[in-house]
Amino acid sequence: MNGFDATTPNPLAAAAQAAYARAPIPQLAPNAFQVLGGLAFPGKGGTAVYENTSHLVSPRMGFAWTPDRLHGKTVIRGGFGMFVAPVPISQMDINGKYSTTPNTNQEGFSQSTALNATNDNYLTPAATLGNPYPNGFLAPSGSSLGLATFAGQGVTFLNPRMKSPYSLRWNFGIQQSLGANLMLEVVYIGNHSVHLPIDFTQLNGIPRQFLSTLPARDLNQTYLAGTAPNPFLGLPNTSVTTNANTTPAQLLARFPEFPVGDSAGGWNGSGGVLEQNLNAGSSYFDSLNVRLQKRLAHGLSFTFNYSFSKLMEQVTWLNASDPAPEKRISAIDHPHRVVTAITYELPFGRGRLVNLESRWLNALAGGWSLNSVYTYQTGQPLQWTNGSTTSPGDYVYLGGPIVLNNREADLGVPAFNISAFDTRPADAFNYHLRTFPTMITSLRQDGINQWDPSLLKRFEFTEKTYLQLRFEFFNGLNHPVFPAPNMTATNALFGTISGAQANRPRMIQLGPGLCSNPVIPVWV
Repeated sequence: MNGFDATTPNPLAAAAQAAYARAPIPQLAPNAFQVLGGLAFPGKGGTAVYENTSHLVSPRMGFAWTPDRLHGKTVIRGGFGMFVAPVPISQMDINGKYSTTPNTNQEGFSQSTALNATNDNYLTPAATLGNPYPNGFLAPSGSSLGLATFAGQGVTFLNPRMKSPYSLRWNFGIQQSLGANLMLEVVYIGNHSVHLPIDFTQLNGIPRQFLSTLPARDLNQTYLAGTAPNPFLGLPNTSVTTNANTTPAQLLARFPEFPVGDSAGGWNGSGGVLEQNLNAGSSYFDSLNVRLQKRLAHGLSFTFNYSFSKLMEQVTWLNASDPAPEKRISAIDHPHRVVTAITYELPFGRGRLVNLESRWLNALAGGWSLNSVYTYQTGQPLQWTNGSTTSPGDYVYLGGPIVLNNREADLGVPAFNISAFDTRPADAFNYHLRTFPTMITSLRQDGINQWDPSLLKRFEFTEKTYLQLRFEFFNGLNHPVFPAPNMTATNALFGTISGAQANRPRMIQLGPGLCSNPVIPVWV
């Protein structure tokens, strides 16, 4: 098959519409009950099953300018480029991570034929080794049922008109020499990505006019999960005919002959009619980057990097009936990141500022170096998805500020005020139009705050051979990074942090290294 036909009447339409007219539900008049759509198949001789984009042009351009009036100490740079990505065949969850397995949900056809060994409890054989299948093999149905194929079952298909995602990237920066070995650089980087694939797009949702918009659960939400006569009862070649009753929600679905894609808590990413890799996603990234670098001189070198950035994206749906994906802060957005790396060779030893001619004194006090790497990064936004990555459930939010404090959360004490939510399962939304976002930029889990110092001692044997002892500390101040709180509203641990520490605790190691290298390394 090569997609989903959303406009052609299904072969079940006439009989189902006549049956519905005899027992309609109040929300939908008989003439408004439509039975459209079904899986589509390539025509005879058709070879181009997918209409992919090809022959894309990826221009790159840039410039560098050193103004004469600034005496050669200033460089101004800029550039623009278009970067095309291959069509992905893996799944990207709402947390920004791709799956390690390819998408294999494309509907196909498989038919097995059972071996009938006997018809009389093994008194006589019904088949022989020479002819184990005397009645032949059962043939797969293929496209013989047309749009009625898999009616009553959830179907998943890959976007048949897949486009190659691409990014438009630009930058502008200034480098300024502040001395013989000191340089300051300030760079702005921007990126706009288009045609990003959306993992799941639910086509069989309930039209938004039938979904509740009230801040609390109402009787209409309960009614949609009730019972109604099944207009598909008794129709051939569909599994929706086996029950005399169905639900009003099923009858209100866009394609009622397939399972409704709106579940009790929101749109469903594991049933209904799902399209994968729809190229409707996009993102915007802006960052300001500052780098101060000192090259090695007098035993000292350091690099200081700071980035201030923001990543906005539209790659998932908040509701199945929304006209566009949810615009939100990205799950991998980290606005502030600081990394410093310093190396200092102590000025004691042979050939250094404090020259030690004595072999024994040089072996004791010479050859010492100090290293330091410090990293700070703001944490990623909390994911308000009720514990799911494919079917983000809604929250009954009572209003008011959500006060978050990851660092002061004690065992069993919520990291934020869960009193801002109604967590009773009986009050959970049912067929409700969600407005509560899946990411909030001010509510983030714990970030990185780590210092890694080290002390190195160098014992020289010859001009090219030396032994180095390394005393290394990882997370020297033993700052833990706490995981995200439990985000499932109906869970008894909602809001609490109970997972393992997200980073490693303090670790100290001592290790020797025998080197033969005429170049003195700078460890950072």
